[in-house]
Amino acid sequence: MGTITSAIDLVKSPVSYVTANKDKPATVRDIMLNYVVVLAAIPFVATLIGDLWYYSVFALFGFVGSYVAFAFVAAILIYILDVVAVYVIAIVIRMLAPTFNSKVDEIMSLKLAAYIFTPVFLIGALDIIPPLGFLGFLGALYGLYILYLALPIMLTTPKDKVVTYVIGVVVATIIVYAIIGVIIGLITAAIFVASFGYFF
Repeated sequence: MGTITSAIDLVKSPVSYVTANKDKPATVRDIMLNYVVVLAAIPFVATLIGDLWYYSVFALFGFVGSYVAFAFVAAILIYILDVVAVYVIAIVIRMLAPTFNSKVDEIMSLKLAAYIFTPVFLIGALDIIPPLGFLGFLGALYGLYILYLALPIMLTTPKDKVVTYVIGVVVATIIVYAIIGVIIGLITAAIFVASFGYFF
């Protein structure tokens, strides 16, 4: 609950939260295991529950494949890739830092990446109703707003460089999620065929 409370505090008051926590000691392990992994469980659980009832509809039409296995594997896959995405975006933030006259700092970059994804993970609770999953983009937009506010505080990014830095991170994030989307699409399609294909 401490992690959830911290996430809500960040979303409610980004500047205050970032300012208060930027100098708190942390390790990569702390951030990933005690924050990212915990928050990523929200869309994981919501996706799992949502998919279980959503794909159960197939049973009504005579599908005899294991939609339960499909839902579990798909949710686990998305969970793993979401956690990986946070770490990858942190690397991108750190690598772009010199270009925008910002401080190169592994921990600060990872914190920033975690902050970007915080509203995404929180709004991921809506995945319990699959048709509402598209609202995740609202979380992404707010995450970028948090990045915009946090860059000058955490990486001492000059004011005139913040917008272009954010744009650079956006481009990188789009690329990362495009790759993730392809991976998820291919694997889930293969699982779906394995689960239900022989019905056809």
